[in-house]
Amino acid sequence: MKRLLILFTLIAAALLPAEEKPLSLDAFMQQVRHPNPMATYAALDGTIQHRRSGEPVKSEPIYFAVILQPERMTGQIIIDGTEGYLIGQTRESGSSETSVIPMRGSAEEHNQLGYMGVRPSDLTMSFLFFPVREELKPDSVKGIDCRVVMLEAPDKSEQVKVYIAENYFFPLRAEFFKPGETAPYRTLEVNSFRKSNDLYYTDELSLYGPGWRTRINFDKSADVGLYDAKKPPAIIRKL
Repeated sequence: MKRLLILFTLIAAALLPAEEKPLSLDAFMQQVRHPNPMATYAALDGTIQHRRSGEPVKSEPIYFAVILQPERMTGQIIIDGTEGYLIGQTRESGSSETSVIPMRGSAEEHNQLGYMGVRPSDLTMSFLFFPVREELKPDSVKGIDCRVVMLEAPDKSEQVKVYIAENYFFPLRAEFFKPGETAPYRTLEVNSFRKSNDLYYTDELSLYGPGWRTRINFDKSADVGLYDAKKPPAIIRKL
């Protein structure tokens, strides 16, 4: 299988052939977190739709931009043209801090993204950099064999059970648990991919929990490519 880059709305992952001998957990997670030395970018327009029990369906336009470099990630999310966030994450050895900063002029009092059950860091898959607690029994998602890894937030506020495609080093599902609980209070799933400019990106993902479900669909006309720091693409927008 040729080496391909999968751009997962905020995460890049290389499609690599399966190892004859399974990787150790540390080596496997290293590959998941740092899949490719190439720098890439994506600018995606789409729609976010939220359904909640007893309330009308809410639908808004959403914009997501990301620059993925081996040492750092820079991203932006804008919903409805009025609420925006800038996201940053270091990816150097021993450092994986994620920052989320509301954009100037953002309608913070509405917090539509939060109401829809979405964190800005969900799209960047920042939870993959949580410390590893343990590896669980293998499972499958939509017929794809997965290694299942339990991660824990540094502040112990939650644990995340991540189903990662064993042969592709790519997360397909993430279940979030509050301390001491056995049922997830929110789940993230990758629904489908699309190819653009010889790169793959996630064009649909879902998040859901008790009584609510959110789906994000990105348009076909995505701006996706290799990132050149000398000629950076103008993908960060103003409100």
